[in-house]
Amino acid sequence: MNKIETFELDFPIPRTLCGIVMGNGNFGVMVWGEKNLHVTVNRADFWDHRGGETLLEGTTYKKVVDAATSNECQKVDDVFVRKEWPENVFRPQRIPVGRFEFKLNDGETLEKAVLEYETGEVLVITSSGMTLKLNLGVKENLLLIEDDENMIDKVIIKPSWEFEQSREWLSKYGFNAPETMESDNIKGWTQSCPDDPSLASVCGKLDGAYLIALELGDSNQDAFDNAFDKLKDIEEELFIKENKEWWHNYWQGVPQINLPEDFFNKFYKYALYKFACATSPKSTTPSGLQGPWIEEYHRAQWSGDYHFNVNIQQIYTLAFPIGKLEHLTPLFDMLESDIFWANMRHNAKVMFGIDDGLLLTHAVDDRGFQCGWISAGSTLDQACGAWTAQLYWLYYKYSGDKEFLEKRAFPFMSGVLRVYEEMLEECDGKLAIPFAISAEYGCRNPNGLTAGRNPSYQLAAIHMLLNALLESCGILGKEPPSAWEEMKRSVAPFTVIEGVDSYKMKEKRIAVWEKQDLEVCHRHHSHLASIYPFDSLPVEQDEEMKEIIDNSIDKWILMGMGQWSEWCIPWAAILQTRLGFNNAPSVLLNMWKEIFVNEGMTTVYLPRFRGIVAHRRHDLGKPKESNEVMQLDGTMGCATALLEMLAHTHSGVTKLFVGVPDKWRDVSFSNIRLPGPFSVSASKVNGLIKEVEIKSLGGTKIKLDIFGVKEMILEKNGQQNKFKLPGTIELEKDEIVRCRYTGH
Repeated sequence: MNKIETFELDFPIPRTLCGIVMGNGNFGVMVWGEKNLHVTVNRADFWDHRGGETLLEGTTYKKVVDAATSNECQKVDDVFVRKEWPENVFRPQRIPVGRFEFKLNDGETLEKAVLEYETGEVLVITSSGMTLKLNLGVKENLLLIEDDENMIDKVIIKPSWEFEQSREWLSKYGFNAPETMESDNIKGWTQSCPDDPSLASVCGKLDGAYLIALELGDSNQDAFDNAFDKLKDIEEELFIKENKEWWHNYWQGVPQINLPEDFFNKFYKYALYKFACATSPKSTTPSGLQGPWIEEYHRAQWSGDYHFNVNIQQIYTLAFPIGKLEHLTPLFDMLESDIFWANMRHNAKVMFGIDDGLLLTHAVDDRGFQCGWISAGSTLDQACGAWTAQLYWLYYKYSGDKEFLEKRAFPFMSGVLRVYEEMLEECDGKLAIPFAISAEYGCRNPNGLTAGRNPSYQLAAIHMLLNALLESCGILGKEPPSAWEEMKRSVAPFTVIEGVDSYKMKEKRIAVWEKQDLEVCHRHHSHLASIYPFDSLPVEQDEEMKEIIDNSIDKWILMGMGQWSEWCIPWAAILQTRLGFNNAPSVLLNMWKEIFVNEGMTTVYLPRFRGIVAHRRHDLGKPKESNEVMQLDGTMGCATALLEMLAHTHSGVTKLFVGVPDKWRDVSFSNIRLPGPFSVSASKVNGLIKEVEIKSLGGTKIKLDIFGVKEMILEKNGQQNKFKLPGTIELEKDEIVRCRYTGH
């Protein structure tokens, strides 16, 4: 970065979710306020773990399939017996913490908040031109507020208990009121949990500064002592220096994009910043739905948990094109922790009677216990594990790390596939899944069926796993089990249904599951997963398959977007890009920014107004200050979609500018990472491709295609030759080639 770029917001900032965020993966801060400077705090590892579930003994897949033959949903649900919990136990949930309010001296007002990307520092500028500087530790759960001019007159503490929704929720589930402490130099509170560690939130006054610490402890006193020790031990100059060095290093090498629409340039940069805050490799806590941030005024939405049926994958997929693979490490470490791994093994053992399977349910806490109740919907979506396994596979494809592939990716992928192996049954010479869900379709199915035979989503997941594992065997010199080759031959790529198009003409298209057409607007594009995310279709497709896909897309478009939420639209934009609809993605994302991005450039779950999306419309009339919900999947999903529009690899071909609309005449990007691994930069000037630069980071072949271009001049090894597109280039490790446009 040649200059320090900033993100700025003018005060007053009226709501928590309109402020500037700071985070280190574990400690989250939201900076906002009107008359006072508000600092909302939370920790991603502050949980009430009670109520977590795994499958109970006797809940077998055979019983599920037998019940499914009755075509009565209730009989399937009866198979999933739930553990009885006391009335004051709900399910695992993250806990809202509270905020600190800093009242300024009389006559001072808040003017502007400025985030400096290069340093990670937030500057709060007052009406007199003086500045408060906020630095959040990259290694320690500490927030330093420098107040050299002594502008802060008073610190006010606001535990979450002071807010009606939070207090009602916490008291209902057995929490006691927090214990507060206030002296001349220390203010804060401790919040105990019924069965989990307490948390202390403490603000200490230093010489010309304030320091906020959030620490856990076995008791309120232990938590306070731990926080107080952090306040005493800080070395301010070293603390600030380490923070600035970390942020400087983070920005080195991340892709730069230059689009004609300035909103997306700004949104992309802020999304990359938020990604770092939520997924820092320095943290032991991976990002859930809302990263390390939870609003103080209500309970954590969806428990603040780990939703593995799309949301976590959307958050972490951004790591690949921006080249920040180390940010996946906390997620992998959590999945492979003893208790999490044991829970996945347990679920596979109970349902399928195997010792070597991994069954990941769809919404879990940081130990792998189900948060949203054990049911068909939470346990019959094996694509939760498969999509997570794809993150492992992509880590290898973008890094070339064979040790990671052998020791971490291969065991996880094969463990997930083992569950699919046990699900499959032979029928008429083919292998079929007798009963499973297509993520979230059942809850909106007008005929009441919640699952069915051979969901296209699950079939695509199987083929993605098989493709990855068979390729892995070749890389690692392993002999693949014969069952994998048989599955590859005998499992259909998707399920086909015969229907009629909008002109009453007969056609074939992809089914949700057997005999289940897409009959409603569906916010989870699961039946199209063979296109994205799984990219599982054959590279060479016959005309019948191409026609089925085209018909399926038209049906998907016809069903509309009236039920889509903030994470659905970026996913749809990526699907459109993968299909070559170059003008559609930008139109869709422009609609999305109006519907789901608030004044602080935060993606919110509920639509901001009625008229286009009707998702949860009954909630829209409630006050935003008590009803707005932030999620990170839409933020990271949009950033990924923008990069996909510029460069991506699909069906083995690297495609550039496929999602760029005709009206974007001048577009450029640098250093987008692609599997291989490669780094690609390119520019388009006045509608024409100017230059493409490809650097091999691993030494391999790349098949290149550029939207609208048939021929370029390839500069390689000091020689220039005509290069037909699409075409294949072979590179050595660290070799750079360049392509220039010839006008064809």
